[in-house]
Amino acid sequence: MIKDTLEYDFNEEKNYNYSNKSHDEIISHIATFTSNIWQVHPFGEGNTRTTALFIQKYIQYLGLGDMNNEIFKDNSRYFRNALVRANFRDISKGIYEDDNFLYKFFSNLLLETNYELNDQDLYVAKEEEKNFDDIENDVEL
Repeated sequence: MIKDTLEYDFNEEKNYNYSNKSHDEIISHIATFTSNIWQVHPFGEGNTRTTALFIQKYIQYLGLGDMNNEIFKDNSRYFRNALVRANFRDISKGIYEDDNFLYKFFSNLLLETNYELNDQDLYVAKEEEKNFDDIENDVEL
């Protein structure tokens, strides 16, 4: 299942045409692609680090810009929680996947925008006790 899912994601990426796409479309696509490959979670440990390293190398390969590892280093918790938020849903509570946080992260990385990457913004609801450190273990993929 892991191999099939990754094969599907990479085939979709292989067929994606970056030409004539706006910055917004490219960043949205990179955010979705990153979320999709992270969602597979093939390793017991290190999935976020592996995904971060891969996507940095892939962005360089695509020629989308010089890679600045500082944003990953300085915002590693935000990046990981943004990946969780992009994949988590609880329809009974009205919670749906949201990749806007990944979009902000990649926009800051690729366009040098200045979105505030505040980990507290990733909480679903302030009144809920559960935070994203707990939710990652609940995600069934």
